[in-house]
Parts: sequence; structure tokens; C-alpha cells
Amino acid sequence: MRLKTKDIPATRLKLMRLQGNACLLCNIPLENNNPCLDHDHQTGRIRGVLCGNCNGIEGKMFNLSRRGRRGRTSAEYVASILAYWEAAEMYPHDLWHPNHKTPDEKRVLRNKRARLKRKRLTSK
Repeated sequence: MRLKTKDIPATRLKLMRLQGNACLLCNIPLENNNPCLDHDHQTGRIRGVLCGNCNGIEGKMFNLSRRGRRGRTSAEYVASILAYWEAAEMYPHDLWHPNHKTPDEKRVLRNKRARLKRKRLTSK
């Protein structure tokens, strides 16, 4: 059944109650978090209510997964990303990327830049 635009608020409230007033992805309360009636853009079928943040992220992930799927479904591609992350945590390499900075290195760099900025401002 296709909803009428005027029926969206009541339908959103009904679905929110059915799902315990929580976002289906991040589980935060929906009341003050921009509840969005999420739907499949291919079929138009409503899937549930998500917070505004998760609704936007889900759409971006779907679009990006279509780019990367290489003959698989979007769901299979996302599942392969999750498996990749899990394997990387279970069997980490003992190597670090040269551009990565630890929190301490970031702090030292931030302080250095602040000192240089103060020095430039006082020397004028």
C-alpha cells in the first residue's frame, strides 16, 4: 500500500513504537534525533525508522557499496568489508602507516604549531 504524504507522521510514530522508539541501527532514542522513515530507493518499500545520522550513513554506504561490489550484491560487498575488518583485528600486522600519528604525536604537533603562531603574532 502506498502511503499518502499526510500519513507519514502517523506511520513514523507507529513504526517507532513497534521498534521500541529506538533507531534500528544505533539503538539511540528517536524522539529528539530527527527520526526518518527509511525506505528502499529501488522498490519504495519502507524498512523502518532510523535516526537522521544513520539514515544518511546507510544511504551513503549503499551508494558506495554499489561502486565497489564487482559482480556481487551490495550486501555481499558490505559483508566482505566487515569480514576484512574482523580479520585485521584478529591477525594484525606489526606495521604502521607512515602518515599515522599517535595521540601524543598529534598533541606535540598541535602545540608546536600554536607556539609558531604565537611567535609570528608577537613579532609583528
